[in-house]
Amino acid sequence: MCRLLGVTNFEYARHEGLVRSFCELGRTGMVMAGDPPGHGDGWGLALYRGGELVVHKSGGNILDETEEVTGILSAAGSTPVLILHLRKSAWNDTTSTRHAHPFHCNNVPFAHNGVVYGYQGLLPAIHIPGLAEDALDTEVFFYRFMSELPAAPRESGEVRGLGRAFLDTVALIKRDYRFSALNCLFSDGTKLFAYRDFSKEPEYYSLYKARSATSGIISSQPLDESLQWEMMGKEEFLEIPV
Repeated sequence: MCRLLGVTNFEYARHEGLVRSFCELGRTGMVMAGDPPGHGDGWGLALYRGGELVVHKSGGNILDETEEVTGILSAAGSTPVLILHLRKSAWNDTTSTRHAHPFHCNNVPFAHNGVVYGYQGLLPAIHIPGLAEDALDTEVFFYRFMSELPAAPRESGEVRGLGRAFLDTVALIKRDYRFSALNCLFSDGTKLFAYRDFSKEPEYYSLYKARSATSGIISSQPLDESLQWEMMGKEEFLEIPV
């Protein structure tokens, strides 16, 4: 239960307002019926410098730490792909930097909005190192699909087969597991991948797409009235090149 933002060809001078509007969703972001307001259970961001992934995460409330986020992005200046995540935890007593998104492995960051129930059943097929014993559904989902990749998948920055591995794991989850939503953003530094699927509350489990000059933008909610936002369809999968 979170908010997602992804931007290709991000430039802080051009996108600062977008970032600040997204951070404000920590206060004003849509929540499911009956839930208290706020997405303050941690935040995280992923960007690339010289082709290498850089991840910053916090278990703090984004409303108290917006200037930290903008400071990081101002210092970076630009990045081919930016992913931002605001967490509203579905799991008790897990508000911490450790469980903030995005998770990352082999230069790939992964952020998710939704819950996969019974995710422990995915564990036996995970054969890559790095998954901690306290991993929750999103991290297990991520490591499960990363385990589908060949041993040496990188070629000129692009991770070959990344989208296919993700969709194969989605198909497995949809067949064998219950889930609230599988809304995801991830990247290999050359593309921003976005996927939307849900089993309930489509108004909350939304993802919108927009274009701004050379940038593709994906967001849980429209952030800038000057842009033309279009809701992604159910089971829509996008690969947005930088």
